[in-house]
Amino acid sequence: MKRRFIYTLVIGIIIWICILMFGKVGSASLALMAILAFIKKKKYDEREYQLYYKTNNFAFAIMIIVMVIIDQMQNIGNITMQENWLILSIAGFFIGQGIVGLIIFNKE
Repeated sequence: MKRRFIYTLVIGIIIWICILMFGKVGSASLALMAILAFIKKKKYDEREYQLYYKTNNFAFAIMIIVMVIIDQMQNIGNITMQENWLILSIAGFFIGQGIVGLIIFNKE
């Protein structure tokens, strides 16, 4: 499960960087999440599923915070946030889920 969260974190950072560097064209980097389906999974137990759902709840809260930050960043830089706010929010969700997942799975 930790590999999954590391992958999610790295892909979220890559998406964020691609959007900031290339604008709307950088949203094609979102397709990297499709590789997650091919990562070999072991059979998870009930505890890991519970922690996974707990991670998603925290990541959703972080996504709301990221959306507020993106809303405030509209006047900074030369990139138009109105075009890219959804992809940046999705990338924020992936980053948040990766960080929170690694913290929760290392703690418990």
